[in-house]
Amino acid sequence: MSLSSRTETVKPALHSDSGMVVAQNARAAAIGAQILEAGGNAADAAVAVSFVLGVLEPWMSGIGGGGAALFRDVSSEKVYSVDFGLKAPARLRQGAYALAEGRSRELFAWRAVEGDRNAIGIDAVAVPATVAGMAAIHGRFGRMPWKDLLAPAIDNARAGLDIDWYSSLVIATSMGRLTDPTIAAQFLPGGLPPQVLDVALGRRLPLSRLADTLATLADEGPDCFRIGSLASTLADEIANLGGTIGAGDLAGVTADITDATSTVFRGSEIFLSPGLTAGRTLGRTMDLLATDQRARHGASMRDWYVAIAASLDKAQAERWANDGDIRQNDCTSHFAVADAAGNLCSVTQTVLSAFGSGVMTPKSGIILNNGMLWFDPEPGRPNSIAPAKRCLMNICPTILRQGGRHTAIGAAGGRRILSAVAQIAGFLVDHGMTPEEAMHHPRIDCSTAGVVQVPPSLAGLLETVFAATTTSSPPHVPWPILYSIAAVLAVEADGATGCADPIAPWSDVAVPHG
Repeated sequence: MSLSSRTETVKPALHSDSGMVVAQNARAAAIGAQILEAGGNAADAAVAVSFVLGVLEPWMSGIGGGGAALFRDVSSEKVYSVDFGLKAPARLRQGAYALAEGRSRELFAWRAVEGDRNAIGIDAVAVPATVAGMAAIHGRFGRMPWKDLLAPAIDNARAGLDIDWYSSLVIATSMGRLTDPTIAAQFLPGGLPPQVLDVALGRRLPLSRLADTLATLADEGPDCFRIGSLASTLADEIANLGGTIGAGDLAGVTADITDATSTVFRGSEIFLSPGLTAGRTLGRTMDLLATDQRARHGASMRDWYVAIAASLDKAQAERWANDGDIRQNDCTSHFAVADAAGNLCSVTQTVLSAFGSGVMTPKSGIILNNGMLWFDPEPGRPNSIAPAKRCLMNICPTILRQGGRHTAIGAAGGRRILSAVAQIAGFLVDHGMTPEEAMHHPRIDCSTAGVVQVPPSLAGLLETVFAATTTSSPPHVPWPILYSIAAVLAVEADGATGCADPIAPWSDVAVPHG
């Protein structure tokens, strides 16, 4: 995309004393705000937004995926982590991931797999856990009926997916993944991406099978996805497609609620998601930044970028050595919700690559993740494939506490998430920026070892800084996601202030009315 380097997109922050939702999709944000209007709290709105995002942006996330969340509970004055990550099937076929010559076409640092079976197709699917995650959040913190929270997702699935230039572009650039007959029939009518001009005719892509599945989930409750009718249907569908995820895998899915971990950065506390997320690496990044003299108080912005790049590079190198090097361009959804009481929820969910594994179940209409892509296919490594093993994830929902202000920070964009979250936290703490300033300030990307991506707006400032490093200067565009899609939502005594990523065409902030 050849855009003018002088083009600027601005999305002003909003302030509200009655709660707020920041999401990658404006309709999803509005639905979350409606839940708050109806008397729901941050947990209720988060559950509703999660399910409706799986309908409005099905290539990003959905009930066939997984994720993680942080929840700040005002009543206990604690921050909790909710881990609903993916794991490998217990009966996986190790031979399905035979190594091939060369490196993966998915931009991995590790070996390729024959037929890309860890990335595309039924063998790429890990056990989904998003429903378990939302059930855990609702059961522990929510107060509205489960059925009411799924109603917006059901209604939107029956109405169908809106086709505008952005959704048409995403589907068109993902055509190579949409070879499964069911998913191709759904998103490639006539074998081609839906046309933008059809919007004038009210053209939508109905998601009827998914709507029926969500209706069953609403009526029977979340356990039906583990041990009930939907679990039975899903296990049968996966078996018929040649997969190994069975009823036992689905029955064993759990979402763990634990205390969030934290690190102190220049007197502020950063709450992190533990486990196999990027939370630990974010903590290490901020610890390194705190001791880097180039980022000391009063340092120039130029020196600060050098310091954050060095901190990210070292922290990620340690992660790759211990956990595995993850370099795929994931498709992820991040959102944040605050209610009038000050409860705050930061959620990141994903099906990994665009449209996940490229497989949609024929009866239930669920797009299945490609979580096996997160494993190193070479045996004997820290992150090697193994039965029932948890997947390593790039997601990094975060809450920053600065005195009386709690700020949810998060992003979508796979391996680029960490760079974005670390810089936004640094903008807020080191440079005293407001949420709006931090969201609109340009970010570099350091997600690939030895490479720094510098947006054109910073090229003049930083063109000689990274002389010993490969530097590229791609523009920050809506698609593909090159610098992540971020969200910031700050809660203080006088209310909430939120800002959506200005470059994401559908992202927005919504507040309750009345």
